[in-house]
Amino acid sequence: MFSQIRYLISEAFRGWKEHHTVVFPSLVTIFLCSVLLGLSLASLLGSYRLSHVEDRLYRVEVFLKNSVSPDSLKNLQNELFQIKQFETVVYKSPDSAMQDFKKHFSDEMLSLVSGNPLPASFVMTLAPRYREPAVLHEVVLSLEKNPSFDAVESPVAFVDRISEWKFSMIFWPIATTVLIFVTLFLIIGNAVRLSLFSRKLLVENIRYAGGSAFFIEFPFLLEGVMQGVFASGIAALLLGFAERSLVKEIPVLEYYLSGYSALLLLVVFAVTLVSVYSSYRSVREFLKRDASEH
Repeated sequence: MFSQIRYLISEAFRGWKEHHTVVFPSLVTIFLCSVLLGLSLASLLGSYRLSHVEDRLYRVEVFLKNSVSPDSLKNLQNELFQIKQFETVVYKSPDSAMQDFKKHFSDEMLSLVSGNPLPASFVMTLAPRYREPAVLHEVVLSLEKNPSFDAVESPVAFVDRISEWKFSMIFWPIATTVLIFVTLFLIIGNAVRLSLFSRKLLVENIRYAGGSAFFIEFPFLLEGVMQGVFASGIAALLLGFAERSLVKEIPVLEYYLSGYSALLLLVVFAVTLVSVYSSYRSVREFLKRDASEH
């Protein structure tokens, strides 16, 4: 039993050595497809993280005039609560605004100003069902017409840009991923078929000697495993190194690429699985065709 297993493993490695002209282009193709697959998954991961950021962008802040009385302040808050698009309405006092300012900026920026120059404001977030660029524009325009507000701020330009890019950021990576798997299936299948035709006499002799289908298939399946793990593993290491280098240079990418290492392991597993299945299917078709011819 162990001698048969050793023979099957040695046959798989011998196939790599004797058919390197077929195996090497297959390895290069698997490597390139794995790199593209990893980049596509990085784009999808970034799109997923960006969707969470987008939800937080549907907010509007209105700054109040200094002359607003406490009674007017209460009336304005009630008026904002009655706007159906708003999920929350939070009052931010000048002291709270100053504390937030100091969290993000240096105190030196206020060294030439006496007192607290920051005005009070209301911060509103849109309800999930109203989180669309057109609704955000409509709300901002209506608030700008209110004479009680000194200024209205909202990241409408950023929201518009994300909405414009969202389809491309999701569709093209998915389309590329499907195309990559189809390419891998065809390339690996053709490589296995070429290897089978070159060893056709050996396969027929094994069948005539009573060798089972598994005995014939195992070396080719092992070749598929080795090709998938080797080529996709190198691609995953390269992409992992590139991801760490980019995060060091651009720290903001750490949030968008969080969990990318797990996706690279998924790339290795998926590519290896496709490689094994393509090898299995090619060998099965060859054996059926060969049996029908005889």
